Amino acid sequence: MRRRALAVALASASLVAAAACVDLFHSTDVQSLCDVDANAPGCASDGGDGGAVDLCAPDTPTAEAWAERACAWLAACEDPIGQNVTGECMVNALMAYNCGANPNRRPLGAARDFWLCMQNAQNAPSCAAVAACVFPNKTPDCKSGGFIGCSQTSNANVETRTECNAAGPAHGENCVAYGQTCDSLDRDASNNNALCVGAAGRACTQSKCTGTDLSLCDDAAVDRGYDCALLGGGGCLSTGVVPACRPGGDAGLCLSSGAISCTAGGVAQGCASGYKESVDCNAISGPSSCAPLVDGGAGITPLAACQATGGCTSDTCAVDKLVACVRGRIATIDCTGLGLKPCSNAIATIEGNRSACTPP
Repeated sequence: MRRRALAVALASASLVAAAACVDLFHSTDVQSLCDVDANAPGCASDGGDGGAVDLCAPDTPTAEAWAERACAWLAACEDPIGQNVTGECMVNALMAYNCGANPNRRPLGAARDFWLCMQNAQNAPSCAAVAACVFPNKTPDCKSGGFIGCSQTSNANVETRTECNAAGPAHGENCVAYGQTCDSLDRDASNNNALCVGAAGRACTQSKCTGTDLSLCDDAAVDRGYDCALLGGGGCLSTGVVPACRPGGDAGLCLSSGAISCTAGGVAQGCASGYKESVDCNAISGPSSCAPLVDGGAGITPLAACQATGGCTSDTCAVDKLVACVRGRIATIDCTGLGLKPCSNAIATIEGNRSACTPP
């Protein structure tokens, strides 16, 4: 993803890199794609370095297991902030790992690298392995707490939203996992209230394509869009009813429309960009969870139709287990079975108390 120079200086804390050396490809009982198919592109048997490895799980249960492991560890080690929250993370992880359910909007480039890193980190699970995915340029230290900003020095993780609860190692949310970057939303020098945003940052005036960037402006002029180069077909199109990222895969031409329909089997289908795309809601939000949308605006994709009605609304704990809320679908996660400590409803974050497994 294009690296943007952010103008706001980090005044509340000085971020000093701490070394981390993690063998992400050490073999254990958690299978990566290379364990499943050693001849896959980028695996050791074909001379590759792992950078081009396909993220696709061999089947839906495996994709679910990969998503549960990756997201439970992410929330436990890096705090359930933003889309690190286990249930929300699982939606993104399933879109990365379940290629049968998501044939058209698979992650590319740095976004793919993040999900590959999180998958392979489970081969030797540790918070150090997770931190290496969230902070690729090493985990920074906070000199003070009580803020969430962006690492803005030239050698820092400029796309990682950095949480400082207190002095010590930072926690973070890697915005590149969603095709975004970090931007501090306040207009003074405190570098606080940062969010993951699109290319226009906090000065979004029009939802549109600019090169590969899809800007989606909210009412506060914050760009909620992303870089289309990091998913699907890799480009942004302005030729449909609304600006949209071009789907990848075998998407064919269709009459452009903002509507999202559902098949009898629960697959959401759309054509905002003028190219067909679909998501199998059964694998994301569960059976009978596809709800058609009569019309949609910029940035509305078939995934928007995947929502279990009358289901859960947030993550919580059931004794020691985490009950993750995946678009209304309940996914019960055995924290200790994944090598973590029991679930807690009182994980203190800058965004308030959240529920998550606790770190080992």
